[in-house]
Amino acid sequence: MRPPRRPCAGAGSVPCSVCLAADRRRHPRPYASRSGPIPPVEMTFGELHRLPLSTLVTRPVTEQFPDLRTGVVRLDAPAGTLAHAAVLDVLTRYPRHSAAGAGASRPRSRVVLDWAAGRFRTLIGAPGGAVSFGADMTSLTQGFVRSVEPALRPGDEVVCTALDHRANVDPWRESARRRGAVVRVADLSPDGQLTVDAITAQLSPRTRWVALTAGSNVLGSVPDITGICAAARSTGAQVFVDGAQVPAHRSVDVAAWDCDAFVTSAATWYGPRCGILWKRSCRVGSTLARRPGTPVGRTGPGIDAVLATGVAAEVLLSWDRAAVFRHGERLANLLARGLRMVDGVRVLGRSDDATRLPIVAFQVDGRPAAEVAGLLAEGGIVVGHGTFGAESALRAVSPDPPETVRAGLARYTSRADVRALIGTVAAIAAIRR
Repeated sequence: MRPPRRPCAGAGSVPCSVCLAADRRRHPRPYASRSGPIPPVEMTFGELHRLPLSTLVTRPVTEQFPDLRTGVVRLDAPAGTLAHAAVLDVLTRYPRHSAAGAGASRPRSRVVLDWAAGRFRTLIGAPGGAVSFGADMTSLTQGFVRSVEPALRPGDEVVCTALDHRANVDPWRESARRRGAVVRVADLSPDGQLTVDAITAQLSPRTRWVALTAGSNVLGSVPDITGICAAARSTGAQVFVDGAQVPAHRSVDVAAWDCDAFVTSAATWYGPRCGILWKRSCRVGSTLARRPGTPVGRTGPGIDAVLATGVAAEVLLSWDRAAVFRHGERLANLLARGLRMVDGVRVLGRSDDATRLPIVAFQVDGRPAAEVAGLLAEGGIVVGHGTFGAESALRAVSPDPPETVRAGLARYTSRADVRALIGTVAAIAAIRR
């Protein structure tokens, strides 16, 4: 009879890479079989991070985000947030303790994959389904569209939206072209809103997929996902949701939405550069998206990035999320109101929408977006500029060229940061060329 496996020290939520890398004699035959179930091997968060997670997430924001100590005002969250201290710790410490033999590599990866997938399912309200990890969400979206492409027939229809990033439109267009299908685009209202009626107007009995964003990466607009999914279901269509910007600012509940697939990037919610795709189908378990036979990390995320993604999800779940959401909403309203009061500055989209994400896009009369962003950077304020892959959304709300300045707020943004941005923009707008 196989001797019982000695339990790891403590019981917690983070897989123990240290124990998995330990001498095999300490844990005789720790796995039931190469194809059988793998028992959870865990350690406490404190053992991995030197203090309990519940303590870390209540500490001052400068301790939770060490990169804030540089003094730079970071308002480019939609492009990627600062990583949380717990995430940075995993990325630093995990490789150091993962020097297990070749025989332990596969089961160790499976433990991490399953744990991180479970944390992600909890974060997005998924009772089950398949989770895949990839290098980024763009490659995962492309792979997903290719996987459903064979089911498209000539004359079938796919509905996309003008609110979406090109990464959630172009792959559908390419697949539709190859299969002889048709892509229809739902337009926005003049204030940048995507309504259920706009989607419904594009639906037909031939609609097979509806692809849309859960939150605009440039206007902050949040469509009614539940209503859109219900409308799509009435015609037998399935729904693919791009959720890049949402988990950091709003609760995600794919079960309540009744969507079929959801993709996001941990880099936009305080994690590492790692894309995550959830599918309703459970035919496969949690996986790494890479070519067959390719070692982990070559064309996809390393296993340390997958573990860090699970930790980032754990951080979000440990925060008082209602308080975090209110914080972002208050600061976004303060920023939008302040910029609207500056002569020569135009804020794009609606700023009085309580459901919007804390993302504010604006233009300064007579000054290119790149110039404004450069002047802000000289003052120690980092923002984004350009079209952000959302030209259709910007053209819907601005008669001018679509290039814009974008400020995105995060958990670590303060009122002082917002006031600094408003004051510097006012100074830039006051300079006559």
